[in-house]
Amino acid sequence: MTGKIKYYRRLLALYRSYRRRDNVVAPPPLRLWVELSSRCNLRCPVCPNKDLPAAGKGDMPWPLFKYIIDQAREFAFEINLHHRGESLLHPQAGRFIHYAAAKGLSCKLHTNATLLMGDVSEAILTSGLQRLSISFDGFSAATYEKNRVGANFARVTENITAFLERRRQLQKKTPRLAIEMMEISQAGNEVADEAAERKKFVRRFKRLGLDEVVLKKTHNWAGYLGNADAKHEFSACTFPWNALVVFSNGDVAPCAQDFFGCTRLGNASVDPMLGIWNGLPMRELRRAFAEADISGFAACRACDRIGRSTLGGIPREFLKKMLFKRMP
Repeated sequence: MTGKIKYYRRLLALYRSYRRRDNVVAPPPLRLWVELSSRCNLRCPVCPNKDLPAAGKGDMPWPLFKYIIDQAREFAFEINLHHRGESLLHPQAGRFIHYAAAKGLSCKLHTNATLLMGDVSEAILTSGLQRLSISFDGFSAATYEKNRVGANFARVTENITAFLERRRQLQKKTPRLAIEMMEISQAGNEVADEAAERKKFVRRFKRLGLDEVVLKKTHNWAGYLGNADAKHEFSACTFPWNALVVFSNGDVAPCAQDFFGCTRLGNASVDPMLGIWNGLPMRELRRAFAEADISGFAACRACDRIGRSTLGGIPREFLKKMLFKRMP
């Protein structure tokens, strides 16, 4: 209960700071994204990863990860051990997850599940990871393999099945497992076919103990998939008031939508995390949102998330998760 009380107190303090549009935010960030790897083994049509330059693809070194986690344990409640790439490509992914969880951080990992097998699965199941989510994007082989280019539907579903069966054998409730799918537009006949396949798919994995199926709305990756609709009402982004994102090379950004790191706040290998949190680049970004003039921030001005329906300034699609699920 104490942990929950602290979480909600921090959340309230950050929300008040957001509503005031403070440039300097006294409470530390609630959550971090720490990118274990920016490499990926798939080439999905709506994902920018395939367009990352070769120089931008790599794995986070252990000393940097340890340095970040040793700081984060003092202030963060949640940590997402993923961002632009497939985290399980990191040869020490299991070690990294174990370390973060052992520091008392509530950890989430997102994966395409192509490598979720054998020793990798065992390491995750014994790591202390709280939540594992899987990008799937399609209930049938045809739809899935069109959306997840390079993956094999049968092989990945076998991986998920084996993982759930092994979790049951170990009598573990964590990590909670969610399958996440983007609501990608389809032709009329495909929609009807997918509806039938969806029932079969969900029934199959619920029997094995799957905790959740999540349908997510698509977004434009801060302009990568087209500019935001100018007709939508402007709403200051909440990210600069509650989170930080660390790329595998240590560069820090304010938001997970900024895939290409257009807004660089500092580098975690040389700058303390809390120094970056209220450093000059972050203060300038907050001021821009407070003044409703983000023309100087390329990723922000092209992002469609700042035009979405809100309640009290918080995007409605995230409000329930922020309040009740904690993990985004």
